[in-house]
Amino acid sequence: MTDDPGPGYKVRESLRARRPSLRVSFRGELEVVVPRRYDRRRIPALLAQKRDWIERTVRRIRDQRGLLGDHVPDVLPALLDLPAIGERWAVDYESGPRRGLRLVERPPEHGGETGHVVLRGNTGDGELCRRALRRWVMLRARERLVPWLQEVSEEAGLPFASVAVRGPSTRWASCSFRKGISLSCKLTFLPHDLVRYVFLHELVHTVHPDHSRRFWAALALLDPDCRLRDRKVRRAWSAVPLWMDG
Repeated sequence: MTDDPGPGYKVRESLRARRPSLRVSFRGELEVVVPRRYDRRRIPALLAQKRDWIERTVRRIRDQRGLLGDHVPDVLPALLDLPAIGERWAVDYESGPRRGLRLVERPPEHGGETGHVVLRGNTGDGELCRRALRRWVMLRARERLVPWLQEVSEEAGLPFASVAVRGPSTRWASCSFRKGISLSCKLTFLPHDLVRYVFLHELVHTVHPDHSRRFWAALALLDPDCRLRDRKVRRAWSAVPLWMDG
């Protein structure tokens, strides 16, 4: 169910949603996803709370679109470059009579080679393809980022209570007061050193939940270039391809 309650955004009701969330498409369109029977009168307050993120995300996407010109095509990647985990995957589209879509993964036979992700079926449906690729990226992120975070945690001597990898998110990562760390699957598109910095940043938050001097001092012991990397991470959203913001 989709409707347009006013200028600037659309509302979509999802049976799977447990809480409202915001999505900005690669065309710069804002969508509010709400659970069934959600009180839509609460949406304006939610948008006001997330105003800075909305403006920042829309501006980033429009800047990226500017590189493509006024016309933004149905963005479907031919290559998935995941520098954080050192992987490259070619994307093959095989159209067929099926209404749905099936994704088949063909890992490389030797290290350093390019694997293949094959989409079979209704490949003419761009949004269906993008959703399938976003799900695949999230699964790949869970498989590779979680054990990597555990390794960095042990090296730093900073344990955490739990870890979750989320779909397209508004932040690279976060740490709760209960020492639960949440990672965005978009981290896979960043350079290896910046992802490791994000891990260390959140692990230090298990001890110092704020950004006090003690926090930065503790982080600097683990990563002397933390201030520089922090600035790079804040500008790194441009590394995330447009179709991930669907």
